[in-house]
Amino acid sequence: MRVEINKNQQALNFKKHVWTIIEIAQQKAKGGYTAFNYPIPRNQGINTYSLIEEVEKQTEDSVYGGYKCIKDGSIRFSIRD
Repeated sequence: MRVEINKNQQALNFKKHVWTIIEIAQQKAKGGYTAFNYPIPRNQGINTYSLIEEVEKQTEDSVYGGYKCIKDGSIRFSIRD
């Protein structure tokens, strides 16, 4: 059996997760929260560390995760003021 991977779909899924995290961060910040958890995407070919780095890049480090924030199947993101 041959398994084919659609690289374009993986890229779209990656971007979708990044923007979902950013939207959640915006909602949480409006509610006065300074942190939230996001489940680690499984079986989608997404590197968790790349996801954290892209979110930090897109938000200019106002939302950050760090490598020690990964545990129990989720990433803990913090929101800077």
